[in-house]
Amino acid sequence: MNASEVFSYFRDLIDEPEYTFVSRANISTYLDIGYGQFRREVANIDPLVYAKVVSFTVTGSATQDLTALSTPVLGGSAAAGNRLQQIVSLQAINGDGDVVYAFSPVGNVNTRSVMRHSYTLEGSTIRFTDEVSETIRLTYLPDHSVVWTNDVYFDDLTMFHDVIALMAYAQYAMRDGVENAALLRQLAQRTLDLKEYVGSRNLESASYVQRTGWDDPGWL
Repeated sequence: MNASEVFSYFRDLIDEPEYTFVSRANISTYLDIGYGQFRREVANIDPLVYAKVVSFTVTGSATQDLTALSTPVLGGSAAAGNRLQQIVSLQAINGDGDVVYAFSPVGNVNTRSVMRHSYTLEGSTIRFTDEVSETIRLTYLPDHSVVWTNDVYFDDLTMFHDVIALMAYAQYAMRDGVENAALLRQLAQRTLDLKEYVGSRNLESASYVQRTGWDDPGWL
């Protein structure tokens, strides 16, 4: 499905022929929430499906403000679809793009001060253990910029885009005050199918994320 087809499918699910009770803006909000949940389910298994990469150079500094990059990923200047939601990896690279070493995320300043090549994200600023003079590659999970009324492609998991509308239905159900048991059973089955598909298409990635899911409390 493309974006407008997901929009139309959601309207079929809620069986609202007009926009009197549920407006176009309401539907777009529900689908935004549903797609956010969909992306989290996928990223828990393979965070690289939606990951973006940005590189920057740090020269003699122990900090990097992510609002000040040439392509900002945080702050008011970050474009929709580029805004950082979660760091996947932070690596020092050489001129060929090969990894020299990786930075490890830590949860507090005390740990950072004693753990070499570690970092914390404090607000919009990455703080390193020591001063750094390296080219840094930041791999991260961004937000999305889908406009649901547009007839456009938005990702490659097209065979599971019905799940987005099913997840969005849960938002509508809270407003409507009535749950559709058959729909919720379909949601549970299709979510399971999605997880199995994402995990099976890249076995090495699936094994990795089983050990460290990006939104687990221990993942920073």
